[in-house]
Amino acid sequence: MTAAPAVLLAVAAELAKSAKDSLPKLQDGERIQREWLADGIYYRETQFNGEVFRSQYDFKQRKSRRVAVVKK
Repeated sequence: MTAAPAVLLAVAAELAKSAKDSLPKLQDGERIQREWLADGIYYRETQFNGEVFRSQYDFKQRKSRRVAVVKK
């Protein structure tokens, strides 16, 4: 691997760590269902006590929030 891809991978890993560290801590028994990045926002969907929650970290605003998601 050349230097440029290695640097890009290191930067991407650091950004992902920063986003994950900014999200609310998982509660005992809470399970991660999926994680993804879209439009500059890092999303984490979890399940806890039969409810689904979505946390997100906005890279532009450097803010995170958590909301309950109603499944239909």
